[in-house]
Amino acid sequence: MNRSPKLHHLNAWDRQRARQVPVIPAGIPELEELLPASGWPKRGLIEMLVPDDYTDALSLFLPALSRLGRQGRWLGMVAPPYRARARLLTDASLEVARILQVNPHKGRSGLWTLESLLRSGNFSVVMGWTGCTTELMAKRLEKAASIGRSLGILFRLETQPVTASGVGLRLRLEADAVGRAVYLLDDQGNSLSGTAPV
Repeated sequence: MNRSPKLHHLNAWDRQRARQVPVIPAGIPELEELLPASGWPKRGLIEMLVPDDYTDALSLFLPALSRLGRQGRWLGMVAPPYRARARLLTDASLEVARILQVNPHKGRSGLWTLESLLRSGNFSVVMGWTGCTTELMAKRLEKAASIGRSLGILFRLETQPVTASGVGLRLRLEADAVGRAVYLLDDQGNSLSGTAPV
């Protein structure tokens, strides 16, 4: 795993533009330094590439999820793997009564469910493990998040094909026996900069 703290800096114009987006603190200093707006966007779409379903990517979002959960709207999760579901439902900082899990029926699209929840306006954040790989679907989810004033977080396995994406914020998590590293990606999936959170 490449442990270099920065691959290269984002240019000043990109950072200035990102700071105009309303954010919620990430609660992890290394991540706040990495993220273009120094926090997670309050609305829009984040794509997180993970090595497998066993890697704990949710811990990167838990401080923000705790804050969002206190705002009176729901936290949603669509088709979560067992470990992610257990992590959310047992974390003491989250109000479990405000978490809604949806497992789409066979024949129904998890992406459609995710889009519907984001668009509804009832959720501050909706997390999905649906394997979105199309640029068109990402744009639809981004629009739904904007309409519903929600944050969508897509967790995708890095083994899935990396396609061009219009997602507002794209990250990759690497993990090994030494620790974890997070990389900021461009819309083609290339690393822009990276950090190694504790």
